[in-house]
Amino acid sequence: MLANFFGKSNPVNFIVIFSIFLGFFLVSSISLIPISTIDFSIVLEKVLQLVLFLVFFFFYNFILSKNKLTLYNSYGFLIFVLLFGFFPDTMLSRNELFLNILVLVYLRRLYSLRSGKDLHKKIFDSGFWLGILFLLAPKMVLFGILLFLSIWLFQKINLRTLLIPCLGFLAPVICYVTYCFWFNQIEEFTASFFWYANYNFELFTDSSIFIPTIVLVTLVLISILVKTPKVISISGNYRNYWILILFNLFIAITILLIQNTLHESQLILLFFPISVILTNWLESIQKPFLKNIFIAALLCTPIILFII
Repeated sequence: MLANFFGKSNPVNFIVIFSIFLGFFLVSSISLIPISTIDFSIVLEKVLQLVLFLVFFFFYNFILSKNKLTLYNSYGFLIFVLLFGFFPDTMLSRNELFLNILVLVYLRRLYSLRSGKDLHKKIFDSGFWLGILFLLAPKMVLFGILLFLSIWLFQKINLRTLLIPCLGFLAPVICYVTYCFWFNQIEEFTASFFWYANYNFELFTDSSIFIPTIVLVTLVLISILVKTPKVISISGNYRNYWILILFNLFIAITILLIQNTLHESQLILLFFPISVILTNWLESIQKPFLKNIFIAALLCTPIILFII
């Protein structure tokens, strides 16, 4: 029943899944903000945050449907939303949400390199958005590895395809350097190149983080081990996408590991690759009752985590 319902992609599915997210969002917000202190400014802030989430979800679904990272269903969007139930604090940081919207904008251009249409424009745009991400969060520059991997997988590596993304990257960076130089704030720019990480993982000692992390790590590892041999045995864009999504996950994990201070809100960076990987495994399950059990377990897990 659940597999059949979410196995379709239509406006009704979107409304139902967004309603699930809205439930997570309201419960998380109310648990932190006493009802007696709620006023118009807080309500307005939450409404604006929900609008940002709608934009976030739009880009997520656009990347999946446009590049066929999953089949024509709602499994990916459902899992993506349920991950917010696994880690409720990821819904609270507007800055992280805005940053990850830009990450999806960058990934949207990067995954579209499969098509040779407007190739050089797409590569330049990818470099440009990578430059923006670098200025906002310097360690995001590691996603540049994903850009050149995508070029290698879908197109050809040559002098032009190597130079154009570099020019795109330099465009916003040079503008920012000029601004810093003009206002004598060059130290702010140079600070972007000094990375420091204390590798403090106390965040995961909290049972509310540790338990869902173990569940997701187990599911992701099973998905990778089950799907990878089958995908590698075939040729074409599907295999290239699978390689790209695995590197996407690996780079996102690396970025989180080298953060100065790791917060739960930053885990949102993992949601895109994890949801795509789990969806591909779910789609490969042949027996409907097993799919129903898997989906039901995912739906129940955030409720169980909230209770305990």
